[in-house]
Amino acid sequence: MRSLSSDAEVALTRQDDHLQVKSGKSVFNLQILPAEDFPEVVEESASNATITLKQNELKNLLHYVQFAVAQQDIRYYLNGLLLLTKDKQLISVGTDGHRLAYIAAALDTAQKKQEVILPRKAVFELSKLLEDNEDPVKIEYFQNKVRFSFSDIILTSKIIEGKFPDYNRVIPTNNTKLFEINRLTFLQALQRVSILSNQSEQFRGVRLIVSTDNLHIICKNNEQEEAEEELEIKYDDESVDISLNITYLLDLLNNVNSETVQCAFENSNSSVLITVPGNKEFKYIVMPMRI
Repeated sequence: MRSLSSDAEVALTRQDDHLQVKSGKSVFNLQILPAEDFPEVVEESASNATITLKQNELKNLLHYVQFAVAQQDIRYYLNGLLLLTKDKQLISVGTDGHRLAYIAAALDTAQKKQEVILPRKAVFELSKLLEDNEDPVKIEYFQNKVRFSFSDIILTSKIIEGKFPDYNRVIPTNNTKLFEINRLTFLQALQRVSILSNQSEQFRGVRLIVSTDNLHIICKNNEQEEAEEELEIKYDDESVDISLNITYLLDLLNNVNSETVQCAFENSNSSVLITVPGNKEFKYIVMPMRI
């Protein structure tokens, strides 16, 4: 259908175990499967809890954490996104065990605590379907499913059984050394040095050397090639040399749209807390690595 012009007329005709798709002089004969083999969707009765918020709020909750969700991790509960209803907040958390993204949105009324792990596939489908407007979306929690109703769409997903890690233990509270940096400048510098990182490796390291009013960014690869960048920052604390996964930094900087980001840390062995100035509800934590 995508290959046809937008005003093309299309005829669909069933012929035994085939479907003929015809448009002008183009004819396609496609195999079909028995309709009775399609899985039946059991309609749930009364929900355990229901909340309503704006579509753009839920879209942001998914967008700001979905890139941190694990892919095919043996710890199956990490292959999904935590949706937590707590008091007057809806909290969204994604982690792969090496980094964690957290964001919260305010609800109009207090809710009882409700915690589900939404599968990665459902998260990405929701992100595509939700509009960036203030129309309502209703979230209904069932025994082992969650249902999203908005516009003319109803999306029902099974939830991942398991206990999500305690994200509060991961969020650092003693990161007193910090600096702010222009997001786009930081992103472009990392993109340049990443050219000489080990592209074939899953964990690509980058050294960040923070000293007085200076950020030194270094990438090396197995061929002993090296790329360096220097950026000016406002920083007057002691120097820190920390190594991080460059992919984790690029994921964040490509997915937030703020002008600046703030990086807070304690020492070379501590996690880095990255936040967006003016948005107290978003946190991104990256564990250090050895390179």
